[in-house]
Amino acid sequence: MKNFIIVASLAFLLMACAHGKTDNFPPAAESSDAAEIFIIRNNNLFGWGFSLNVIYDDAVIAHIRAGEYISFLVEPGIHRVGVSESEILVPCAPGQKYFFLISADYTKFGFEIERISNPKGENWIAKTRPVK
Repeated sequence: MKNFIIVASLAFLLMACAHGKTDNFPPAAESSDAAEIFIIRNNNLFGWGFSLNVIYDDAVIAHIRAGEYISFLVEPGIHRVGVSESEILVPCAPGQKYFFLISADYTKFGFEIERISNPKGENWIAKTRPVK
């Protein structure tokens, strides 16, 4: 039983360390009307050592750590962005930018995602680093 717990713990830690874009990361939109989505993870200490799965239209597209962000172009329309069990439907208009912030949800001991204003999003981008 002790060996099982050790192996399970190591497997969990390896999964938590997964980092970067996945094979599901959206390709650049081909339309000149594309909208741009930014998903930012704040840099607080809660969950600092763990990567979070970023979800776009029901697929895990990236694993980001505290203080990182991803951005990508999408075709106009309704899209779903989220993290873990917290997702948001967003109608994307042509040529617009949309910013989302991932932060700790202390009431559920997890993480949540919320849409933030463009000025607040630009401020967060300046304080974080892009995922490669």
